[in-house]
Amino acid sequence: MPANGQLKWITPAEGTTPNEPRYNWQVTILRHAYLSSNTRNFNRADGTRAKDGLYSLIDYLDPKATDAFLHITHDTYYGAVGDQFGKTILGFFGDEPEYQYTPWSPTLQEQFKAQKGYDVTPYMSQWFDRQPTRQSERAAADYTDVWSGIFRSSFFGEQANWAKAHNVEYLVHIGHEETMLAVAHQAADFFRGYRYVQVPGIDNLNKLVPGAVHQADGTWSVNNNFPKLASSAAHLFGRPQVWSEEGGGTGVDGKYQINYQLVRGINALQIRVPGLRGGGGDGAAGQASGPVPPDSPETAWYTNRGGYLMAIGRPAAQVGLYHPVNSIWLGGDAATEADRSTTKLGWQLFEHQVDWDYFDEQSLSSVATIENGGFTNLSGQTYKAIVLPSMTVITRTGLARLQEFARAGGKVIFVGKTPSLILDKTYLDMKEKPDLSFATLVEPSGDITPAVIAALPKPDVKLDAEFLRLTYTHRKFTDGDMYFFFNESDKAETRTATIAGRGTAQDWDLATGEIHPMTGAVAEGDSVRVPLVLGPYEAKVIVVGPLAKGIAAAAEPSFVSGEPVADLSGDWKVNLNGKQLTTPIKPWEELGPASFAGPVTYSMQFTAAAAPKGKHVYLEIADVHDYAHVTLNGKEVGARSFQPYRWDVTGALKKGANDLKIEVYANVAQARPAAAPPAAAGGGGRGGPAAPATSGLLGPVRLVAY
Repeated sequence: MPANGQLKWITPAEGTTPNEPRYNWQVTILRHAYLSSNTRNFNRADGTRAKDGLYSLIDYLDPKATDAFLHITHDTYYGAVGDQFGKTILGFFGDEPEYQYTPWSPTLQEQFKAQKGYDVTPYMSQWFDRQPTRQSERAAADYTDVWSGIFRSSFFGEQANWAKAHNVEYLVHIGHEETMLAVAHQAADFFRGYRYVQVPGIDNLNKLVPGAVHQADGTWSVNNNFPKLASSAAHLFGRPQVWSEEGGGTGVDGKYQINYQLVRGINALQIRVPGLRGGGGDGAAGQASGPVPPDSPETAWYTNRGGYLMAIGRPAAQVGLYHPVNSIWLGGDAATEADRSTTKLGWQLFEHQVDWDYFDEQSLSSVATIENGGFTNLSGQTYKAIVLPSMTVITRTGLARLQEFARAGGKVIFVGKTPSLILDKTYLDMKEKPDLSFATLVEPSGDITPAVIAALPKPDVKLDAEFLRLTYTHRKFTDGDMYFFFNESDKAETRTATIAGRGTAQDWDLATGEIHPMTGAVAEGDSVRVPLVLGPYEAKVIVVGPLAKGIAAAAEPSFVSGEPVADLSGDWKVNLNGKQLTTPIKPWEELGPASFAGPVTYSMQFTAAAAPKGKHVYLEIADVHDYAHVTLNGKEVGARSFQPYRWDVTGALKKGANDLKIEVYANVAQARPAAAPPAAAGGGGRGGPAAPATSGLLGPVRLVAY
């Protein structure tokens, strides 16, 4: 466009009349403007709190711009407190660097031509047409390939290099990770972006609560396994930590989010653990009156213990699920099919208790080595099988590496639509169809069928009966194996699991830090058969290996059969927001108040026989929303804010009359059904309708001796 803003153009002479066009013409004017992520919602010159790209940051595709940013910000911090780098100050956090528009940089066309060998300019106007040609779509895929590589190096790479040189780490998440099509549009390739980042991350923001992670229609348009993106990047590129913005918090939903992310490999969770909010009383605004219950410390200790265990040792998933970004870049139906196929297969693998990582094109083409009969990533983890979802294209380098992998004993399994084109230097020149005769299995149905399961490596977890909502992850320690099991359903479940490992099976309690030998476990060669007993939304850590000295011999109660001591059903005295009631256990919503945070005090007098000789007596409550503090005969027993609601009351219980008091708080912001299936609210599994929220002591309550 000329500097004066005026464009003069004469249509070509196409007929017998001079300067008279024969066809309709459309003039498209492309204008470049620097627009970065939708950021800066404070200190804006326009005085608003809008979150948009009006006030752009820097040109992400220009390393000099990134270096200038680092000089203004990071170097200033280093000059002020550099002596604390790597000590008090561990790193720098980046939030959602991405593109809302087609990326541009002044040298991009030049770099494109150097990489792809042709001029992209003639195709660019067609990208904004409602009916782009096939060639322009292919040129757009080439364009994405080029700018994503520059983005990796000039923005993410520059910051990671600075962090490494200054003894800190670069921690970042891209944004919209739950929709892979959005990630492909805004950041091109999730895994390219994280290739050099020290701490890959994701953003949860309460998307992973029970009522939002499953959907009934099965369209697979939302990938609620997106924490696997960041954990897979960490595993592939040898990074021990994986971070989540909003990793969970207090209450049933908060704990669910913690477990949901831990089992998917997130181990540095930024949890939200304020005091419980809401309710009346004379406390501070937004706080329940009286002392703040210990939800926050209990939740934090649980998270820290889980995160530590998930960060040590080595990830042990044997299956890689290929991430078909090359097909997604083509856009249209090919992108949608590849995206939804990948999401569906991830869920179906979980439903068959197959642990997996995403396996990206960088790892396929170059980063992973072929050794130990599989692809070995930079964490030392070896994938014995690669599952490839529906896809349109496959790179020639990737195809050759899969063939080499198969010759080394690896399993190559295509599920769904197989690639029909080989990608060399450019999408524009794709013509050749790949020969897939080397594959272990081609499953055209698009589902994880029994044939697919049979073709996979020997599983490290095998159940005696189907359990669709059991997820797990496995890590190898120097002297043992660690398994994190999570019951994602709202029903108590019991199974027998055969898990790989040698040694003593142990339950490592993340809530208390205690270790209990599993007396019901049976060694079977290179595996152990263990009882797996999980309450609603409960998680357990089982370690197979040598039992440390000094560990108590008492087994964890849920793994052994108990002897009933007392059934505490019947009427309770209830102090409900100053209202005195005598009633059987009911949700607070049925007793009057709604959106009430508590506290509510439940009292009961009961008679108990002497505790069975040699056993401990436990108070067990099947369900509480959300926090219960127990006092027996004036002695404080303890508090719990998540499953299992179980307390050892042996030292407080008396033969004869006993006085029991249970103080309950609810987290109103997270109130949800007690025993209803998760709501259909966008996700990648199966669900059901929502149900009214319930709060309080839900019971039943009993005393059991173990």
